[in-house]
Amino acid sequence: MATSPRRVLIIGGGPCGLVTLRNLLERGEFEDVQLVERRDNIGGVWYQSRNEHANDDSDPLAASRSRWPTPAYPALIGNVIPEFLSLSGYPFPTPPREGQPFPTLRETYDYIAAFARPLFERGKIRLHHEVVDVAEIEAEDGGGWRVAMTDWSKGSGSGVSLKEERWDAVVITTVWYDNAYYPDVEGLDVKLTGRVLHAQTWRGPSGYEGKHVVIIGNANSANEMAAQLVPVAQLPVYRSTRRVSIFPSLPDDCIEDVGPVSRYSRGANGKITVHLQDRTIDDVDYVLFGTGYYPDVPYLRVLGPAVGTSDRARRSLDRLTHRHIQPIRVPSLYRHVLYAHNTSLAFIGALISFTPFAMADLTSTWLALAWSSPAGAGAGTGTRTGSKVTVPPTVASRLTDEQDRLQMLHQLRSETDNPSDLVSFHFLGRYELPYAQVARAEIVRAAPELGDVLAPWDDAQDARRFAMYATKLDSLYVLAGKTGEP
Repeated sequence: MATSPRRVLIIGGGPCGLVTLRNLLERGEFEDVQLVERRDNIGGVWYQSRNEHANDDSDPLAASRSRWPTPAYPALIGNVIPEFLSLSGYPFPTPPREGQPFPTLRETYDYIAAFARPLFERGKIRLHHEVVDVAEIEAEDGGGWRVAMTDWSKGSGSGVSLKEERWDAVVITTVWYDNAYYPDVEGLDVKLTGRVLHAQTWRGPSGYEGKHVVIIGNANSANEMAAQLVPVAQLPVYRSTRRVSIFPSLPDDCIEDVGPVSRYSRGANGKITVHLQDRTIDDVDYVLFGTGYYPDVPYLRVLGPAVGTSDRARRSLDRLTHRHIQPIRVPSLYRHVLYAHNTSLAFIGALISFTPFAMADLTSTWLALAWSSPAGAGAGTGTRTGSKVTVPPTVASRLTDEQDRLQMLHQLRSETDNPSDLVSFHFLGRYELPYAQVARAEIVRAAPELGDVLAPWDDAQDARRFAMYATKLDSLYVLAGKTGEP
């Protein structure tokens, strides 16, 4: 495997991919680093294409028919303040308004676009390139990764071309948001009727006028959908939850919280009956899921066990990720970043963070140094001095990190009969700050000049991060035209 790869391909042009591109170019030692993005522009979930804007807002199914739907919608206001959206060396502008410090979709996209502009100018980003296969190459054949992609730059039909390239290393940043998560509940096949939708395709309340709606979930997406439906939908809007929400939302008598769903059935009129543990809700027009996403990269194949007994026995190519891995995760990762069996494969964005922009900045900087040769070992695009970050030398030692996390997760989930979905493999919760502090310390030991550039990841920063929840609640009162809690 290539422990110090020279040519690196980054897949995905969202914030994770873009900051990884910048950090590998400026903080690492590589011959070539490129990024490919399947859509017509960068921005990831923060970008809505012209086609998405042109969709009929009065049709709740319109977004679900998009080739690559994004969970962003025009009226979206984020949940993270500018400090934690700022990529190192590139501060996020303060929104120009009182009482609402959280940037809008447009403001966030404009920031990302400005950050990406120099990377476009350097010719490091290719748009309209959809990766359809990433296959690990055996060491006997030179190692690396064979990447197949569809070039949509000349449109569909006869203008489409297929390409195959070979890279020493690959960074995958498209981990979560293609994969809407639906709980395993009896009768959920009613989604085939078009009446069961996910926050991934939410575009606002238009089209739900007078409709009878049940929301599933109690995190940010579910709370926002419920609040936006109140002025237009049939009341009450039901919100099914398993526990009291810890996410900021305003109390509203028009939203009725109910317990978990035990099953769904299709009524005689084509509508849905939602069966709770203690009652039923009949004649439901839509069930909207705000239940998050699961990690899956369907185009990725890694080498499995050897097949055959000869000296040239071949190894099969198998999918690394799929929906039914338990606990839900990208398996075999060291520090949630490097694939333990072949460290020339990395994931930025697999880790679920309170502050995802800042975490992607930190982990991709760590990756740039982990993959780079020590100073003087070879020419590259960066100007870093000092030694690189070290990674455990054996597969077994790298897998210890995952095993420790699995053991801790099992302990945490066993402490309650009804564990939250937030108690999950890639969501570190209270362990996020120690994780980040270890990564930052390793970075600064390898590249001391970055100590004044990166976010501090100290207790004061964490206190400001925690205070965002109260700030968000205050901003919701401001948006609602209220001066404070009743």
